[in-house]
Amino acid sequence: MVMDGLGNMNPPKNGDRPYFIKEINEQPNALAYTLAQFMGQNFQLKMNRPPLDDQTLKSIQKTYITACGTSYHAAMTARYLIEEFAQIPTVVEPASECGRHHSLVDETTLAVAVSQSGRSPDTLAALDLARRRGAHTLAVVNEADSPLTEAAMGTLLTLAGKVHSKASTKAFTSQSLVLALLGLRLAQSRNLLRKEWRQEIESFSRVPEMIREALMKKDLEPKVIEVAKFLNPYFQTFILARGHLLPMALEGALKLKEVAKIHAEGYPAGEFGHGPLAMAGPDTPIIMFSFSDEEEANSLSLAFELKARNAPLILITEDGPKKDQALASMADTCLPLPQVPSRLRPMVAVIPLQLLAFHLGQARGLDVDHPGGTLQPEIRGLGSEDTAKSQIGPQIKSQPAPQILAPGAPGSPVSVQAGSQSGPLDSGPDQAGNGGQAGGQGKAGARSGKKGNGGAPDHP
Repeated sequence: MVMDGLGNMNPPKNGDRPYFIKEINEQPNALAYTLAQFMGQNFQLKMNRPPLDDQTLKSIQKTYITACGTSYHAAMTARYLIEEFAQIPTVVEPASECGRHHSLVDETTLAVAVSQSGRSPDTLAALDLARRRGAHTLAVVNEADSPLTEAAMGTLLTLAGKVHSKASTKAFTSQSLVLALLGLRLAQSRNLLRKEWRQEIESFSRVPEMIREALMKKDLEPKVIEVAKFLNPYFQTFILARGHLLPMALEGALKLKEVAKIHAEGYPAGEFGHGPLAMAGPDTPIIMFSFSDEEEANSLSLAFELKARNAPLILITEDGPKKDQALASMADTCLPLPQVPSRLRPMVAVIPLQLLAFHLGQARGLDVDHPGGTLQPEIRGLGSEDTAKSQIGPQIKSQPAPQILAPGAPGSPVSVQAGSQSGPLDSGPDQAGNGGQAGGQGKAGARSGKKGNGGAPDHP
C-alpha cells in the first residue's frame, strides 16, 4: 500500500488507478478533517453562517431530512442516531418526493438538506419548500459555495475534498459522520447524555481510525477480490441487513448497480422471508450483514433457509472472538471487519461493499469513475418561492447510456472463460444448480459450465 504525503492510502496520482478506489482509500483522512472542525472545547458545531443557538435547538420538536441517492442513505443512518440521542421524531424523505410530508414541516421543524455538490434541483426544491413553511433550515454539503448553502439558514460542511468519481464514497461517510454529530449536538442542547457525553464524543472521534483499520485489514480485500470474481457471471444479488445497517445495504446495492452494472437490491433481513425468499436460489447470491449482538438466532434461521435453496451466501461480519461461528460455517465466504461499537458500525460496514463494487466493475471491464448512471445537474440559482420546482431547472449534461450485454455474449465486457476457481467460492451459477431464470435473462446458456476469471487488480 503506497501512501502519499498526507497519509492517504493510495498510489501516486499518475493516472494508473481509478479515482473511485483512490477516494475509497482517502476516507480516513476525509473523516479526520471533517471531524476536526467540529471538535471545539465545548463541542459547538461550527457553521459558516450564524449557528442555531441552544434555545432554538430546544424548540425543535421534529427533524425532517431530505436528500437524493447516496446522500439519502446517509440521511437514513442519521435518523436512528438523532432519535436515539436527542429523542426527536425524525422523517427521512427522498428529495424527489418532497411535499409528501409537507404537513409535518412547520416552525418547530429542523429541515436538513444533504448533498455532496449542493446543486441537486430536487434537494434545493425540498429545502425551499421547508423554508417557506417556516422550518429552521440546515444544509450538509461538501461544496461551500453552492446554491444549497445560499438557501439554508446554516451549513455543516463535510471536508471530503475534491470528488472526481461520479459514484460517491468519501462524501457519503463524511455526511454520515456529520449527521451523527448533529444528533449529538441536539442531545446536548436538551441536556441529554450528560453522563455518557465524553464517552460518545471519544467514540466518534475514533471513526477515521476504525475505517483506516478496515481498509488496511490484510484479509479483507483479497477476499473481496475473490467474491468479485465469483459474482462476475451473475445477473442479480440481494444485500440483507437489520436496523441501522439497512441503509448500508441500500448504499451497497446502489454502488453495485451503478459501478458494476449488476442488479442488486438492499432489503431488510427480517422481511426477506415474506415473499422475496422465493427469489433465493443457485442463480441469486445473497450478501448478508451479521454481527454477534444483532439477532443471531434470526440470522441463523434465515441462513438455513437460504442454504436449503442452494443460494450462495456471503457474510459480512466482525472478526475475532465475537464472530458467530455457527453462522460463519454456513457461509460460502466471510468478509471480515474489525470490531467496532454498534453505533459506529454503519460507517465501517459499508467499506467491503464499496470495494466489491470497484473490483466487480473492474472485472467486468467497466469505467468505474464514470458509470453513466448519475445525473450531474448545474444549478444557476434559486427561483421564486411560488415556483420552486419550475424555477430550479436542472441543466443536465447528458451522457450516452452504455449498452449492457449478458456475460458471455459477443462484445460483452465480462470475461467468462472455462476453468475453475480456488477458494470457498468455487461453484458458479450452473455448478450450484440448474440456475433457472436470473434477472429476467432466462437460463443464460453462455454461463453453462463457465465462470468469470475476474481480472480484478491487485491490492491497492
